[in-house]
Order: sequence, then C-alpha cells, then structure tokens
Amino acid sequence: MITLFLPHRLAAERWWFAYQRLAAVLVEPGQELLGAYAAVARELVRAGHADLSSAIAYALATGEPPFAKPATQDSVGGLPAGACALLERDLGTLSAAARRDLRGETSAATSLDLPGLERLAPAASDAAVLTLREALLAAPVAELMTTYLAGLVRHGGGPAAVHGALRWRRGRLEAVRSPAAARLEDLVGLEEQLGRLQANTEALLRSSNAHNVLLYGPRGSGKSTAVRGLLTRYQDDGLRLVELPLEELADLPELLERLRDSPKAFVLFVDDLSFEEGDVGYRPLRTLLEGGLSGRPRNVALYATSNRRHLLKERFGDRPDPLDDDVHRWDTQHEKLALADRFGLTITFPDAGQRRYLELVRELARRQRLEHPALAEAAIRFAEWGNGYSGRTAAQFIASLQQGH
Repeated sequence: MITLFLPHRLAAERWWFAYQRLAAVLVEPGQELLGAYAAVARELVRAGHADLSSAIAYALATGEPPFAKPATQDSVGGLPAGACALLERDLGTLSAAARRDLRGETSAATSLDLPGLERLAPAASDAAVLTLREALLAAPVAELMTTYLAGLVRHGGGPAAVHGALRWRRGRLEAVRSPAAARLEDLVGLEEQLGRLQANTEALLRSSNAHNVLLYGPRGSGKSTAVRGLLTRYQDDGLRLVELPLEELADLPELLERLRDSPKAFVLFVDDLSFEEGDVGYRPLRTLLEGGLSGRPRNVALYATSNRRHLLKERFGDRPDPLDDDVHRWDTQHEKLALADRFGLTITFPDAGQRRYLELVRELARRQRLEHPALAEAAIRFAEWGNGYSGRTAAQFIASLQQGH
C-alpha cells in the first residue's frame, strides 16, 4: 500500500493512513474492524471528500509533480524507464485502492449493513479532480498514467491546479478553501482604475509583458477589493491569486521559481505594503521589481496595495544633511524613495470625500433597489459616527440598510 514515486501528499493525509489500517484489518478481521471503517469515514468527512476515490484524485491533482517539469502530452514525459515503472506502479496501487468496495468488504466481514462512504460528503466538482477520479475507477493503468501526465500539462501541479485563491506561508503554497468574495461590478466610479488593472491582468494571462502594479490610495477606497475581484473575473481563464504576507517577502525568490513552469498565471498579492525605517525587508521586493539574474517569470506579476506613496516611512530627521559629502547615505536614501517608482504601473484610487461618498451610496442603493426617506442624511450620520467617508463605508451603510438597521 506504500507509494514510492508519489509521496507528495499521501504520507501526510490522515484518511490515507486510516485506509491503510482498514486494509490491514480486513486481511484478518477482528473487533477493531468497525472502528477502522469508521475512522476512514471520519477522516474523509474531515478532509471534505465524498469517498476514497475522490480523495485520491484530489491528492494526485493538487500534489507536486514527482519530477522537475510537467511531462508533454505526446509521450510519457520523456521520463527514464525506471521512473515510468515507479509511476505506473504507484498509480496502479492508487487505482486498486479507489476501486475497492470498502463498505461491501466490511459488511461481509461483520455481517452488518453499513452505510456507504459516498453519502458522507459532497462530491468533488473540479474538472481536474473529476477527470482523474474517472480514470482511477475505470481506465487501465497505462491510460491512467497518460491522464495524470496530461493533467500536469494542462493544470500544473500543487494546489494551484485546482484552487484559485492561495496563500504562501512558511515555505509552502496553501489553498484558501473559502476566499473572501469580491466583484469588480461592486466598485462604483472606478472605471478608469479598473480598466487599467484589468488590461494588465489580461496581458498577464497572455504572458504578454504584464507590469507589476502598485495600487495607491486611502484606506477603504477599494484597492484590495479590486485585486480580489480579479480572481472572481478571471479564475476560469487560469488566473491564480497568491496572498504573500509582508513577513514572507524574503521567500520571493523561492516562490518565483516554484511558479515559473506552471501553466497558470499568478498575481502575488501584498496588501498594505509599507516599511518602517531600518527595515531591510524591501530588498527582495526590489530584486523582483528590477529583475534579478533569472528574471521575473512571464506568468507572475506582483500587485501591491499601499496607503503610502513612497512605501518607506520617512521623517525629515532621517534625510541626509545637504552639506554631508557621504555619497553612500544619499544612495541609500534614493534607493528607498525610488522603490515605488520601480512598479511598472501605479494606479491611484481617489479619496471619497462627502460628495463622492454620497454618489456611491446612491448608486449602491439603486442597484439594490433600496429606498430610504432620508438617504443622504442617514448616510452622512453613519459615516461621521463610524469610519468616515470612503467606498468601504458606503458599502457598510448599504449593508446596514439591508439588515434593517
């Protein structure tokens, strides 16, 4: 039951461990058989899989490829004969596991009518997972191997093969199972900004010289919503949104190499980008913006939001003395101030102000078909008692009206 060539996810999956225990107990049934069967069901439900075949298909689709680059569709990847043999062996093992009637075997051994595992969770709906599941259940091993390799060519490996929203954390790319929904249509009065952002994103999807983008503006002006809305609009076209925390910026070189050969397009999203005096965390970012020795992958672009135009906090006391002849101090200062200028595209989101705020409120109310006898007065009172005039406040005010507050 142990896979040799495909260790990427199975070794860490609790449902796989539970399955192997059940398979061992079925060889010599005893009192612990029911507990072993229940453990498989429990772990599949916990992982969100409909049955064992769906779980195995998901693990194959989202696992890292067992070789450096995806295979080509017109051959068995050009892999060495030994590697092909190991891959075929492992896929055969997984196919045999997927096809087992665990309910029937356990029921026969215990003389009990047990529920089927397929009733315990919703079925997987992603095309890559469904295609692999069908091959696991019905195809010969050679055809299953072709299907698996073709999936790597079309979808790539890792969680990006299935999931649109991702997070880089502690050296790993993780799926965000329930990302915060956002729609570009909900951003009112930002047609020019959204048009430039969409055009750049479509260039990224075409691998056509897309820019790194700095979205600059006050809080609540719609910057983060605009970036998240891109995933809603373009995920089906192959876009992936990777949340990159500031504290993980040092991993940028590793992350770029991880994404370089993927067939997907990636937006690395850094929210609220800024640096304090003395913080050297901007240096990996500068390397990305300027282009290191290996160059930025054509399928990756950095989208950062910031409330601060120059990104690095600067006080008058931090500036070098104009009479100081220490050239290096001036070089350091210019390096910091020029960081924002290294973005190929800067998109400015305007401050709302009362007039624009009320325009947003009226438009959002019209879209939601909401009527209020004193809409403007209530909206102004809501803003002054709350977070001030902004697009975010306008959306919050409309939400409060919908809730009857």
